Formats: sequence, structure tokens, C-alpha cells
Amino acid sequence: MSITFDIPPDVQAGLEGISDLNLRVALYLRLEAQLEAVRRQRHSTQARDIVAAAVSKVEADRVAGTDPDKAFDEFRRLHQSITERL
Repeated sequence: MSITFDIPPDVQAGLEGISDLNLRVALYLRLEAQLEAVRRQRHSTQARDIVAAAVSKVEADRVAGTDPDKAFDEFRRLHQSITERL
């Protein structure tokens, strides 16, 4: 398999002179594949789908300019309102 991706210029500058970069990247990818296998065994498809949906929502909120602190304050207010009724 071959992968092509863009590396930001500031990162490129820091990579110059690393003679075994290909080996390091391959090792990193191998470890990531192993971690992903563990995650798949540990977490159900439903749990992974919930996390993926949450990540998408956070990204959409970020793009829309939502203030995370204000969103958390609203969540806290709603949570408190619900728990007070229990």
C-alpha cells in the first residue's frame, strides 16, 4: 500500500535530516493499526458510531463558530435542571 498526504511546511522543516523517517512512519502506522484492532474488540459498533457522531457534531459546531465554553455552560444548566426534577 502506498499513501500520499500533504505535510505542512512547518512540519517539513522539522523532518529534514531524519534518515529513517520511512521506518518511523511505518512503525507508527503499525502501532496505530494494532490500537485500532484493540478498540474494535473493546468497543461495540454502536459505541464507535456514537463517538463518530459526537466528533462530527463538535466539528460542525466549531465550523459554525459555536463557543465551547458557552455550550458547556448550557449543558450544565440543562443537566442541573433535569437532575433537580428527579
